[in-house]
Amino acid sequence: MAGRLFFLRSIALHSKTGSGLFQVFIFIVVKTVPISVQELEARLAHSTALVRRLYLQYDVSAILAEAESEEEALPQVLQAIARNKSWDLALAWVFDDEQINLYEWSEIDEDVSDYIDASRELALEQVDDLPAQVLGAKDIVWVPDIRTETSHSRHAISTQTGWCNAVAFPLQHGQKLLGVIELVRRDCEPLEEDLKGLLRILGRDIARFIESVRYEEELEKKNARLAQAQLIARMGVWEWRPSDDRLRTNDGTLMALGLPASQTPRNCQAYLAFVPEPDRTRLQETLSSVQNLDVDEIELEHTFASQDGVRLLVLRAKARTDRHGRLKKIIGMVQDITERAALEQELRLTAAAVEQAAEAMVILDQQGNIVSVNPAFTRITGYNKEEVRGKSMSALLHWPTGKHDGSFFRALTGRLLMSGHWEGEVWAQRKNGEQFPELLSISVIRNAANQITHYVGVFNDISDQKDQEERLRRRALYDPLTALPNRFLLLDHLEKAIERASRRQLKLAVCFMDLDHFKPVNDTYGHETGDQLLKQIAVRLVRTLRKSDFVARLGGDEFVLVLEDIDGLAQVERVAQKVVDALREPFALNDVTVEIGCSIGIALYPDHAERAKTLLRYADEALYETKEAGRDGYRITRR
Repeated sequence: MAGRLFFLRSIALHSKTGSGLFQVFIFIVVKTVPISVQELEARLAHSTALVRRLYLQYDVSAILAEAESEEEALPQVLQAIARNKSWDLALAWVFDDEQINLYEWSEIDEDVSDYIDASRELALEQVDDLPAQVLGAKDIVWVPDIRTETSHSRHAISTQTGWCNAVAFPLQHGQKLLGVIELVRRDCEPLEEDLKGLLRILGRDIARFIESVRYEEELEKKNARLAQAQLIARMGVWEWRPSDDRLRTNDGTLMALGLPASQTPRNCQAYLAFVPEPDRTRLQETLSSVQNLDVDEIELEHTFASQDGVRLLVLRAKARTDRHGRLKKIIGMVQDITERAALEQELRLTAAAVEQAAEAMVILDQQGNIVSVNPAFTRITGYNKEEVRGKSMSALLHWPTGKHDGSFFRALTGRLLMSGHWEGEVWAQRKNGEQFPELLSISVIRNAANQITHYVGVFNDISDQKDQEERLRRRALYDPLTALPNRFLLLDHLEKAIERASRRQLKLAVCFMDLDHFKPVNDTYGHETGDQLLKQIAVRLVRTLRKSDFVARLGGDEFVLVLEDIDGLAQVERVAQKVVDALREPFALNDVTVEIGCSIGIALYPDHAERAKTLLRYADEALYETKEAGRDGYRITRR
């Protein structure tokens, strides 16, 4: 049926993007059959809603087209949606790899910060709240009255703020969810016709924008990192057209060459002029092979006479041809490897030194496990590098000796962490079970952030050194003939014995002993026989006394006995008589048997004196009293 066109209303719409004023004219077609006013109003409302929807789509598209970042676009988009659809508050949770960014826009003047704060702290994995429901359904969720949603985590603050309607929709591009937008208002209105369809379209558009912006930002970062990496690595790119001998370079190339812009080589011959012989001829021949298409690409190292001296460069080149297979240009890169080459040479020398070192060297990780060892480690311990890699050095070498407990290694570790170095003597065990002393030095290795990454240990087998030290110690402290302690060790032992006796409130005795009739044996049978006699006397004294007693030879035929933990004078007299009786027994020396005796002088601590040298002097005086009394016996000092 035919109808007539009537103009009903014009609507002025202002764009939030600043793109201008829109004047929308609304016409309706009225059938010749009369209709009611209510139907006309309904048609007008439908047309107005359609215009507002089209305008919102255009406004959002304009915002996204002009914005350069997510931070710039999202607040404007929230404002446009909220104002167009009469929402009081709009929130957007946008996800990135590291965090969730919350954007907001509010239409009302009242303070809604509590609700925004609660939204910012919202755990999106809580399925009872609106954004989480959207993420689960991957679709729009409409809530007619949010005050009835008592299970929502923000229910109390929603009720307090007075929200009624709420809707949330996903920002989704393909299968990728990039965020959620939530709209709330205090008015309780029915669901608008086709609101869900509109929000789905807007959600896709916003998600595409976010992903596009992020892609551009990542691309810019990569390009910036590449340019920065080229500068740091002293690397540049170049292009050479042999047809007109034109050479193009970038800033990285000039940095690699060490040349100012004024000396930039503009052609191949200018570049070759900086290359000393014989590298110049070799480079020229190699480039010719690419130019003649004998090879597709090349890589070679050559020297370059820069302003700051001769540099070592690595040059890579690749031919580019047209569709007919003819050479079009040669592209490539050049990198300054002077420092790297020097470092590599230094590392080679260091590696050679480590391989040839007499000391064992071991690299440990942060947990103290072995990463690498040198040949000296294998020679000293018997373990090859495959056997020890990944194992704890202390558990492999030091714990099995049983000579170091946990407190030792804790102290070692504490000192190492505090000062960065530890050095000392430890006991280790070889693969064959043999134990040996080692001089170990450990140092920490830190990275640029001053964090410990590794430890380096260096050690030597100091068995020979220890044996030599022991020989020197024995020579200094022991009598070479009888192997008994000498005067120096006697004094040290006696002073310590006095300290122990004082601490425990006990007595000790010093017995100064001299052999009777020793000189005639020496004179009659010779010094060799006399030495044999002294050795046997030393053995007999040690066997006669307790293990806790001490016997020393002062020289000639003089000996000193130190008796600890004694009850009193009677016990000392029994021991002295026992010694006298033992030395009366004959001694078989080579082809002869001799008989001698001994005289002993005794002084007690603390009865007679409290100092070591005083006790020795008093015992010596008592010895002479014994000799004057006829020898072959003992006397107690009368001091």
